[in-house]
Amino acid sequence: MKILLLVLLLLISSCSVVVQDRSTGMSGELRVNCPEVLWTEGFYCTGDRAYSNLVQSGSRVRVVNTATGKSITIAVFRREDIKGICVPERFKNILGDAPFPARLEIQRCGVDDRRTCPARIKGLASYYAEAYHGRETTYGIRYDMHGYYVASPDLPLGSLLRVKNLKNGREVVVKVIDRGPLKPGRVLDLSYSAARDLDMLKDGVVEVQALVLRCGE
Repeated sequence: MKILLLVLLLLISSCSVVVQDRSTGMSGELRVNCPEVLWTEGFYCTGDRAYSNLVQSGSRVRVVNTATGKSITIAVFRREDIKGICVPERFKNILGDAPFPARLEIQRCGVDDRRTCPARIKGLASYYAEAYHGRETTYGIRYDMHGYYVASPDLPLGSLLRVKNLKNGREVVVKVIDRGPLKPGRVLDLSYSAARDLDMLKDGVVEVQALVLRCGE
């Protein structure tokens, strides 16, 4: 009987799973998904910027046509509707006809090479005034005051945060698309819609706690 109990205990212990509580921050810092090399298909797009759905926005990338060995180095911005990589048409004389087999060598991850996020942040948050509506952000898109966005001084662009207003418990999920706030002592600058949902428009500045749901993209 004792032997049977011992066998059962060993089986139970071998099948047990340790689950870390994400909300406690015990999981430590999070890391951006930023491989050094990617293989994809290259083509051309209008405009002056390169876009891809594969890299962090603002990354410096060496784009190599593996069929010819020719390459360019350019900042690449994130766009989910671009499958592969598109570069400005002016580089066709270097890279050749499209589509072409492309190797992407990531020389800088994102606009400022930030690769980690804390599990959570806490501090004062403000929000973007209407005057910023339509201005270009560091992420490479126009700021939309009606979207759910946030500026952070140091979190990787593209990160997702669940922000809680500690005054009333309201929460909202936002995406990091810009650098800020400009005023010292503040940790986040929220979009108008996010601030409205947190019921902080009247206060202007409130204490928040933000859980990092995703570090970068």
